[in-house]
Amino acid sequence: MENSDFEKALHFDEFPPISTEEWEAVIEKDLKGKDYKDVLRWKSGEGVNPLPFYREENLRDLSLSPEPIAAQASWNVLEPVESSVVSEANKEALHALENGASGLYFCPAKNYLQSRGDLENLLKDIQIELITLRFGSTISSPEAAKWLKEVCREKGLNEDEITVSFNFDPFSQALLNGKLPSKPELEKMIHSFEGPFLFCAVESSVFANAGATIIQQLAFSLAAGNEYLGLDSKLSQNLHFNLASGPNYFLEIAKFRAFKLVWAQVLDGYELKDIPTYLYAETSFWNKSQTDAHNNLLRTTTEAMSAAIGGCDAVTVHRYDEHFSEDSSFASRVARNIQIILQEEAYLDKVADPGAGSYYIEVLTDSIAQKSWTLFQEIEARGGFYESLKSGYIQRLISSSRQEKIDAYKKKNNVLVGVNKYRPDKNIQNLEFKIQNFASFDQDMNECITIDKISLLNIEAELQNGEG
Repeated sequence: MENSDFEKALHFDEFPPISTEEWEAVIEKDLKGKDYKDVLRWKSGEGVNPLPFYREENLRDLSLSPEPIAAQASWNVLEPVESSVVSEANKEALHALENGASGLYFCPAKNYLQSRGDLENLLKDIQIELITLRFGSTISSPEAAKWLKEVCREKGLNEDEITVSFNFDPFSQALLNGKLPSKPELEKMIHSFEGPFLFCAVESSVFANAGATIIQQLAFSLAAGNEYLGLDSKLSQNLHFNLASGPNYFLEIAKFRAFKLVWAQVLDGYELKDIPTYLYAETSFWNKSQTDAHNNLLRTTTEAMSAAIGGCDAVTVHRYDEHFSEDSSFASRVARNIQIILQEEAYLDKVADPGAGSYYIEVLTDSIAQKSWTLFQEIEARGGFYESLKSGYIQRLISSSRQEKIDAYKKKNNVLVGVNKYRPDKNIQNLEFKIQNFASFDQDMNECITIDKISLLNIEAELQNGEG
């Protein structure tokens, strides 16, 4: 075959550019004169309502310049280690590392670290300098951080070069148990930790799993992080954020990207430069099905993809049966392999910030950033995150958005396959929404007042008694 001069032979004159006005004219004709911006706008229920398409000119109106928010693509696969016995947790951790995990998330139901010996037994034969470690809230204590620091020194490890995070977040604990520490107590608790570890957590997944919108999740995270910086700006080196990845694929990608942009603005306010934003993501709980549990595999896969493409540093995929079954090696294996497939077969860890430049994702990123920043400013105007918790403002916002979501599922305006539509067995009585119960604080008495009495089972019953 004769060689071709591709520069001369190939051209795109047969594909003339189409203006936005021409596209809109065709859409209007198909919709019989209706405005597509009204008819086809996505009512997401997340505080942002995207149009069906965006074009290059939409990027000119962005408040933030569309630039990559991640320098590298890789993320750590954090395996949850749920065993409540130190020796069993160690075996489970080693098994996870031998089978593809690149990090460990120790999340027992109760604290099993009562001594340094317990910590050493937990980490026996684990090369912590090669992996990422995350300690759950039950074992995130100043003592555990102190013991780990001693272990690192004895092993000759540079503490600055290992990635260790403690899920210590007094704010999320206050929301769950109704006990808000005073500001002096809060400051004392934070400064009781030693070492360069990431010990100051903002557990935003608590907001998401309680029904908060994407805008609320980011605004609350900004406000909580800002509250910590207000106590001590040096905590910027120890802060890390945990966001839940939900079902709205593109919105979730934009959520993670937007957070990095707006958190950078908060750091700028303190004149803090070159502080990396450590983002940890886990698949959400509230949208998972019990009656059609294998659907959860699809949901956790897209949620993991959103976190990976959104630029998270570490991701945990929870078991598809976590909310109704004891830990099983099969479910854990599948959860782990979801991420391994995304890395080794889908190559999602080979391209840094793949969402950058996409008109749709860039516009969503900018919109989410703007709206979350506006709500963040409202919280600050009320005295900040602490005062907004104490007054119940945060809880009321979450309660309202949660109820809207529940109503949408009850009326089947939104569909969860296996939950409110296409259930496999009409006689099964348990509908699933693992939505956590939140508490409010009486401004005068500072006593716990339950916002509403909808527990996990009550939510299931409410849906069951409705149309769904």
